[in-house]
This record gives sequence, C-alpha cells and structure tokens, in this order.
Amino acid sequence: MENRTKDEVIYVRADRRLKDRFEKQKDESGYRGNADFISYLLDVNEGKRVDGVTLKEIRELLKEAVHELKKQGVNLNQIAHAVNMYADLFSDSSFKTTNYFLRKIEDKLLQISEKLV
Repeated sequence: MENRTKDEVIYVRADRRLKDRFEKQKDESGYRGNADFISYLLDVNEGKRVDGVTLKEIRELLKEAVHELKKQGVNLNQIAHAVNMYADLFSDSSFKTTNYFLRKIEDKLLQISEKLV
C-alpha cells in the first residue's frame, strides 16, 4: 500500500446482518482493515481486480499448484533418467501412465485458472 493519510470518514448505517456479512467477507478476503477492504471492493467493482476470488484462495491455489508441479518435476526427472539409461527398452506404450498423470496436471491447472478468471 502506498503511504497516505486517512483523514476522511465515511459513516454507514447497517443492520446486524449486513455488518456480519461485511465482517465475514473481510475476514475471508485476507484484508485486516476496513479501509483496505473497501478499497478492494471498489477495485473489484471497477474491474481492476478479480471478483469472487480472495487473496487467501489465490494463495492456497498457488501453493497447491507449486506442490503439484514440484512432484511432477521429480517424476519427469526420474523418467528422463530411466530413459537415458535404458533408451532401447522404452516404447510408446511405456508412457501411457505418464500421459495419464500429465492430463491430471493439465486438468488441475485448468481448474485453477478457471477459479482465477
């Protein structure tokens, strides 16, 4: 956040239900202060941010994607090592399992990108 003075006040009257919804959404979004959360809501309304995805959800999705990519990187390294050692033993049928897992990764990444968009 940029360094700015907050010397203006906005008063809003709300019933308990609306205030509880506001507080719940603020907590789920990852923002701690009301001013920052309201700024976020205005940015969403103006199309400057993705609507419906909180910072917490984005962090969790990215953490999950990084974990999955690391696992698959290890798998690919193991496959490359084996292929290089025994190049004459491998055929297209040997890679059916690899293709299955690569499709799983692609599906997972598509799910993540759909949530972000």
